[in-house]
Amino acid sequence: MCESKVLSGNKVIFEDIVRLEVEKDLLVFYDILGKKYELKGKILEIDLIAHKIKVEVLQ
Repeated sequence: MCESKVLSGNKVIFEDIVRLEVEKDLLVFYDILGKKYELKGKILEIDLIAHKIKVEVLQ
């Protein structure tokens, strides 16, 4: 499967993410069931082999 985890530092924020949309500083994630998660932040790294998306959360 191709689901990813979203991490801020070493903390897992979301799991089973299959889709990501970027709208300026708003990151919109969707899990395998279609549930939507929004986070104000920026992408630091996407590791497709390890299935990890590292983000920096903005205030």
